[in-house]
Amino acid sequence: MHPVIFENTDKYYADKKVLDNVSFSMEENKISVILGRSGSGKSTILKLINGLLKPDSGTVKVFGEKIIHSDIYELRKQIGYSVQGTSLFPHMNVYENITLLGRLNKWNKEKISDRLDILLKFVDLPEKFLKKYPAELSGGEQQRVGICRAMMLNPKIFLLDEAFGALDPTTKSEIHSELLRIQSIEPRTIVIVTHDLQEAFKLADRIIIIEKGVIRQTGVREEILNSEIEFVKYFIRSQIEFLK
Repeated sequence: MHPVIFENTDKYYADKKVLDNVSFSMEENKISVILGRSGSGKSTILKLINGLLKPDSGTVKVFGEKIIHSDIYELRKQIGYSVQGTSLFPHMNVYENITLLGRLNKWNKEKISDRLDILLKFVDLPEKFLKKYPAELSGGEQQRVGICRAMMLNPKIFLLDEAFGALDPTTKSEIHSELLRIQSIEPRTIVIVTHDLQEAFKLADRIIIIEKGVIRQTGVREEILNSEIEFVKYFIRSQIEFLK
């Protein structure tokens, strides 16, 4: 089963075409990384998956069905969404931020507590942090809280939009390791948007390279590294040079 499918999808912002005849599918319980430069259309793909945007033509299917935007709430309960900076509510403490979706969905206290315990262990966050507010946390701690909140309802699909971009290299590496560990214990379909080649190669089961709204190549790491497509070769070479 392919939980996410794009079929000849176009998207415009005003008169600017940001996705051009995009077609691909994502494998169930695997990590797909959408890799490209700023403004290439990466985040637009995530917003289409989550129903925040509608395609102008073509089709986006989630769990085998075309998205019905008039009845989007049930779909969104099955999709976790974490962005750069985590978007935590500053007036809520860590407990309130993480458990918000559970409380909105009228989970009982026992169910919320059980899920919270699992999530805190997943991301190695001590219980003493539950009473703290976002302003009292480091960037890495905030990101861990953001991941917990996005995973509260145990979503089948987890979307990460440049979620690690503001972290220092050490913290980013730790979060990457935590994400891979969580995936090994509780696998799900994860879609990550990034411009970071190292991040893509570390996390991805499959990589999708996009430029100016056009999918240039999809494949595993070795296929991307050995690509004969001119743009992909240029993109990989420029990223490797930057990392030296």
